[in-house]
Amino acid sequence: MVQKNRINPTLFYGKTLQTWALEGILNIGQQSIDLGKYERERKIKIRKLRLKLFVILLFLAVGAGGLWKLSDNSTFETTFYRVTSEKIGENIRAVVLTDLHNNVFGQNNEPLVFKIRQLEPDVILMAGDMINGDDPDVSGILELCVKLKDIAPIYYSLGNNEGVLMYSPEGPQVPLDVELLEEGVTVLYNNSVDTEICGNKVSIGAVTSEPEDFAETSQEFIAGFEQSPNYKILLAHYPTLFYDCLADADIDLSVSGHFHGGQLRLPGGAGLFHKGDGFFPKYCYGKFELSGGELIVSRGLGNHEKIPRINNKPELVVIDISHT
Repeated sequence: MVQKNRINPTLFYGKTLQTWALEGILNIGQQSIDLGKYERERKIKIRKLRLKLFVILLFLAVGAGGLWKLSDNSTFETTFYRVTSEKIGENIRAVVLTDLHNNVFGQNNEPLVFKIRQLEPDVILMAGDMINGDDPDVSGILELCVKLKDIAPIYYSLGNNEGVLMYSPEGPQVPLDVELLEEGVTVLYNNSVDTEICGNKVSIGAVTSEPEDFAETSQEFIAGFEQSPNYKILLAHYPTLFYDCLADADIDLSVSGHFHGGQLRLPGGAGLFHKGDGFFPKYCYGKFELSGGELIVSRGLGNHEKIPRINNKPELVVIDISHT
């Protein structure tokens, strides 16, 4: 009797049922392991994402706080310069205010007045734009001048905002010069006065024109001003006058403002921009040697621009003038 080959029921494609069962159990276990590994990796990714998000938010918070700090202009700093001249015997200390733009420090500018009194200046120079041309309320600058004139004589030069305020047909046409004169302030525009400060003969003048109007409105005055044998101080609101018009003028000391220090100061101190003169304006702020004398440009004490002052603290300037 011939026996037929019978398939072993425990074999299936060469594997026993036990083997298949074991492999199935192992596969299920492996899938469980894979799912567990995936879940762990997913949680790690989520934690990393949360950490990155936290770092970004922290960076933004610190950046915003730093930007706020850099643009906080509620206080001012004092910058000291020293210039020398053989025309000077007894030392003179001048305090320079420019571009206040109706800004108020503390209550009624008391911190500003206190600081200036503490500095004990012999003369106070205001180089323009102490007000805003579109604001007819000039009580703030008048009150400030009343307080400061008891400290030292004040010489006030007009800036572009005073020009708009007083003369523009579209402006309020407020006679600020008359009101300042009534308070005992010497107002200068394309003229000068001779005075004596600490025993020194000093001529203080002012140019109020912009460069394009200089030849017509100011050139004749400057030609005469240069002839003074006294120590000459010129208030000229626009630093651009010293690009060309006054670059070689025989003037011992000139004082300007207008550029607001470039509005935003880059790391290292470079002033970035002024709307009328573009990027990196020349003579943005600081002390500059000219062929006929020295120029000091203040960053100013206020702001009248949509762009905030950033890394550019409002500045009170002190100039000590001595023989050597």
